[in-house]
Amino acid sequence: MSKQTNPDWPDPTDWAQRLHSQLEVLGEEYFATPWQVADDSRHFAGLNLKQARATEILIAVHRALRELPLFENSKGAAVLHDVAGALHDVVMGGSPRLFAMSTKGKPGGDGIARNYLKVFVVRSVRLLVEAHDWRETMAVKAVAGRFAAAGATGRKGNPLSASTVQDWCNKAKADSLNLDDAKVGREVEAFIEKCRTDPNWPVALDNTLGWIERMAKHPLLSSKYG
Repeated sequence: MSKQTNPDWPDPTDWAQRLHSQLEVLGEEYFATPWQVADDSRHFAGLNLKQARATEILIAVHRALRELPLFENSKGAAVLHDVAGALHDVVMGGSPRLFAMSTKGKPGGDGIARNYLKVFVVRSVRLLVEAHDWRETMAVKAVAGRFAAAGATGRKGNPLSASTVQDWCNKAKADSLNLDDAKVGREVEAFIEKCRTDPNWPVALDNTLGWIERMAKHPLLSSKYG
């Protein structure tokens, strides 16, 4: 299908640049704001400010989408507005129904953000072992060091350690009875299988280490550190 233009739509380059500029400013503030709750609840700082910036980012994306006629009456775009509104309620001290627990008991496991990080950490270890014949203990130390240097932390907030990475690797099995560990294991296996089919497999060690360092610093991962 050829690219189509429409006089009723904003210029795509200008639209993308304006949205990008907004998100970069808010994103810089989001990343620079700590997760800890401020000591003085009267101060708009710490987690409260981080939640506010996340709200503003969602609103900016929703507002930008509504500039495009296709999204003017979009049910999917409307959900972004609901999520932003619910998060704003949290900022103001409320308990929005969208974020209410819908299951009994406390949630188990490490959560989506932590499991997302696990996938990339375990992938990195497996790459060094599978593609470069590194001993796992050596690969674990190298990966933990690079992710810790980028700001990755363990469950208690300390720099990501080799022992934690080793634990993640041991548990990430596709046949694990733990659903989260099994999902991480399946995603890692699928990634390694895809790598093996690449005609350039295995790549040079410097390229692999460079990829690991880029992943450790990638915003999709580093936004979950701390």
